[in-house]
Amino acid sequence: MNFARRVARALAAIALVLLAAGCASSSEDLFPDKRTIGVPVGAVGHYGDGIGIPRFSIDDKFRGPGILGWGGGGAGDCCVLLPRHVTRPVVVTVRWRTYRDDVEELLEHEATVPIHFAVDPGEGGSGLYVHFMPGHKVEVWYAGPTPASSRYPGPAFPRGPAPPYNSLPSEKPSPQNSNAN
Repeated sequence: MNFARRVARALAAIALVLLAAGCASSSEDLFPDKRTIGVPVGAVGHYGDGIGIPRFSIDDKFRGPGILGWGGGGAGDCCVLLPRHVTRPVVVTVRWRTYRDDVEELLEHEATVPIHFAVDPGEGGSGLYVHFMPGHKVEVWYAGPTPASSRYPGPAFPRGPAPPYNSLPSEKPSPQNSNAN
């Protein structure tokens, strides 16, 4: 009986070794292309006060959290895949929603834009940053320093009190704008 248990354990160990060896040979299929790297994503609002971005996405793969219309979060939400070394332009489609409480307006936006690379993702960096600009425009940057740094090559980080959001002609006017007419 004791002998039978040893044989069973030995056979089980051999089976596990063979299984592990089989998995190891096909594990390359489980990992992304070695030419790409996953990078964290952050967002920065440049709209002003009275508007927020409740959600955004990049290429319908990454879904970002909501941010305020002025300032934003650092990179930390994971991840998008980027080439380790950029040899040609990389273009992404950003979709986002804006919401304004004062006029109860939810709008959807979309832009296909190039990523501005200050450094190759394979060389390090702080992450990919999506900048939501006035006029419902968007810029996407990958750089070494974060947007709050004075060395950041992209749009300047919003500082100080937020200016009021200025609605566009195609949008409902904000209460502060309707009093001016």
